Amino acid sequence: MKTLITPLLFLLCFFSLQGVAEVLPLEHFAKPAQFSNIKLSPNGEYFAATVPKEDTNVLIVVERKSKKRLIAYGFGHKEYIGDFYWGNNERLVYTKQYEVQGRERKFYRGEIFAANIDGSKRTQLYGYSQQGKSASKRGENAWGYIAQMLTNDDKHILILSSKWNTDRDSSDKIYKVNIYNKKRTRIATTPMGNISVVTNIDGIPVIAKGKNSEGETKRFFYTNGKWLEISKKDPLSDYSYKSLSNDGKLLYMSKAVNGGTSGLYQYNFDTKEIALLFNHPDVDINAYVRSPDSRNIVAVETMMDGMQYHYLDDSHFSKIHQQISASFPDADISIRANSIDDEEMIVKVITDKNPGDFYLYNQKKNTINYLLSAKPWIYPEQMKARKLIHFNARDGQKIYGYLTLPKANETPHPLIVDVHGGPYGPQDKWHYNSSAQMWANNGFAVLQINFRGSGGYGKDFKKVAYLKRSTLIQEDIIDGTKWALALKNISDDKVCITGGSFGGYASLMSPLIEPELYKCAIPMYGAYDLLYQMKNADYMDGSSVSIGAMEKYGDNEDHWRKESPLTYIDKLQTPLMIVTGGRDKRVPPQSAFNLQEALDERNISYEWLYKPKEGHGFVNIENKIELYQKSLAFARKHMQ
Repeated sequence: MKTLITPLLFLLCFFSLQGVAEVLPLEHFAKPAQFSNIKLSPNGEYFAATVPKEDTNVLIVVERKSKKRLIAYGFGHKEYIGDFYWGNNERLVYTKQYEVQGRERKFYRGEIFAANIDGSKRTQLYGYSQQGKSASKRGENAWGYIAQMLTNDDKHILILSSKWNTDRDSSDKIYKVNIYNKKRTRIATTPMGNISVVTNIDGIPVIAKGKNSEGETKRFFYTNGKWLEISKKDPLSDYSYKSLSNDGKLLYMSKAVNGGTSGLYQYNFDTKEIALLFNHPDVDINAYVRSPDSRNIVAVETMMDGMQYHYLDDSHFSKIHQQISASFPDADISIRANSIDDEEMIVKVITDKNPGDFYLYNQKKNTINYLLSAKPWIYPEQMKARKLIHFNARDGQKIYGYLTLPKANETPHPLIVDVHGGPYGPQDKWHYNSSAQMWANNGFAVLQINFRGSGGYGKDFKKVAYLKRSTLIQEDIIDGTKWALALKNISDDKVCITGGSFGGYASLMSPLIEPELYKCAIPMYGAYDLLYQMKNADYMDGSSVSIGAMEKYGDNEDHWRKESPLTYIDKLQTPLMIVTGGRDKRVPPQSAFNLQEALDERNISYEWLYKPKEGHGFVNIENKIELYQKSLAFARKHMQ
């Protein structure tokens, strides 16, 4: 049974809980989480959390014994605390975000700060807004990212620094920074920019993998202050590197097993042996569970109809995780602890109906008590289950996805096909999904398809769809739509397609391929004019990232024209509601304007929702509510 921890009551008083309602206010699905994280100090005496306050937020510290709030501090008007971490028992480290005029999405400038828990000795550790000559001399015109909290050193953190006005392939610097006096020591300079570095417990690089400016994959050891390239004949050259155990003896790695799903491997530096620890035949590893005392991976998480954990040893932390996960079957469990010896640990639990609850686990008493919810206005009993489905595509390939159904006594249900972005790598997950729950709460069934090209189902499943976003991927989406329409509890002809980014592209492309299948389409911030998109997107900057993009999307105008929805716009029969934002850099809004122009030239009517301050996806609450309102009205009008 949940027991509310009283020191956290002050947090909940910021909100008034809503009563149970059949059709919920759209605001419930539009609002972001009030609490993304709550963290316990290393000695367990304090809680820290960020709390919204008017047009900003504050970082609150609570002394648990006295139940008193020590401090609530922030940056002020339209400036926000982003991520935060306990540096030690008396000091917090945090980042800064800005609300910028003309933009809805908050902006990070690479600034990092630290302060004592009582608000004293606040200082900027890194970033542009440092004032004075010393800032200029020390090269502060750079992005700073917290790379690692150092377990054995509670006075320093590891920062990755990327200099401004350089391309993605320029080398970055790794610094150790004192969280009291902001003095820093350069640990290393990376051999290239587009690279992932694994460090040891002291923050020293050990091994890295990345791509150079020509798009070639390179791997390196870091030895005696130098990067040494790993030969392609070396057994380690086939892997991606995940993490290192605290004792430095075990390197955790992954690669696709025989071209299929991902496997977790372990390399022993002493014996030079490589061992396969885990591989699932159908799905990739979704997450890793690491012990706080050793950083050994004690379990892996896979996702199908809920989350499943596969334990690799019977260590103390493994047993703790097994016990907690058994209390929350199928849930996504994350445990935050500073040490395996911590008497108490923070546990976050996410399900398909719950965007997140926080609990306090006491390993001495073997109890777990409820703290607070990420979205306290969401009641899981009002949300709908996300059911794992699968169907066979026209060529026999098994395709997975999720189906969210409204209440059972209203059948057959009209169908929304909600297509995820990407398309290469992202996937629709089992977790709570605001969009799916919004549609289901308003009487629609929601189908989300993990078509070929999606992540989560193996290397070959993703790569087979390269250069085929207008063909194979659309066929999978269309086949999934027809499969769902044949279900007894789904209407056989009332279906609308929607999605953002690639989902927006597909929401126009699929109806062009099957003009009579969909009653309506709501494409959102999609690339409809690929000739324009492939010359102006933020990933087409001439770097190794753009080389990777061309491998997936094509490298010539003939292919882009062939895959562009505008090429086939004369075939359009499906009513459209086009949604776009004026600050979108990933898919510049000109693509939507070009679609608008083509429709106007053909006297084809459409509905239009344009927000000049939004970027790649709406984030403003009022704008999201308006999007939901207009989407519901549009779908109902065309599926009556």
